[in-house]
Amino acid sequence: MNAADLFRLLRRLASQNLGLKVVALALAVAAWWFVAGESKVLVGFTIPLEIRNVPRGLTMTNKPEREVEVRLSGPSALLSGMRPSEISAGVDLTGARAGRQYFTLDDRAVKVPPGIKLQRIFPPSIEVILERTERRTVPVSVRIGGGAALRKRVAKVEVDPPSVEVEALPEEFSRMPVVYTEEVAPERTEGDYSAIARVETREAHAKIVGNPNVRVTIQFRK
Repeated sequence: MNAADLFRLLRRLASQNLGLKVVALALAVAAWWFVAGESKVLVGFTIPLEIRNVPRGLTMTNKPEREVEVRLSGPSALLSGMRPSEISAGVDLTGARAGRQYFTLDDRAVKVPPGIKLQRIFPPSIEVILERTERRTVPVSVRIGGGAALRKRVAKVEVDPPSVEVEALPEEFSRMPVVYTEEVAPERTEGDYSAIARVETREAHAKIVGNPNVRVTIQFRK
């Protein structure tokens, strides 16, 4: 049994009755001496970097690193079976402001299991550029598929709701007089055809606020 297995056993024992807790305490002391006496090793991992909590009204306009390399040290018994999924790295943007900023990556940004120590992280910092966004109401237009012959049969198109709220950079709205639904391809060309369609945005930093789905009703010529 290695140290990692022993620590897992101790946690199970500690959750049971008092007698077992005493046994668990004694085993914990033994395990500590076992781990402390092991040789220390170094291992490296490449893990995803999560960027969290972008403040409302701001959007990130650059592309910072989304992976970091970490160098960890600790007892070989703990590191030998470690998986990258047991390590996490993240930058919290709560309280960040508009403009160019640098965030240090250190042991506060990287979470590792107990008994493991972070020795190095690369890159040691990341650059984040935040710009202010606006919210505006933009009309919705329907993209109708099925070919030119089908589109010639269309008499009227209704959208409910007829517009949606969009959050984007101010300059993106000048290129976005309307937003379009995903392609709607009617299965027939008689009577009325109704379907739920998702509204899409093609600008890099634009997003729909709230429900992105609308109901599309197509009336065909008689």
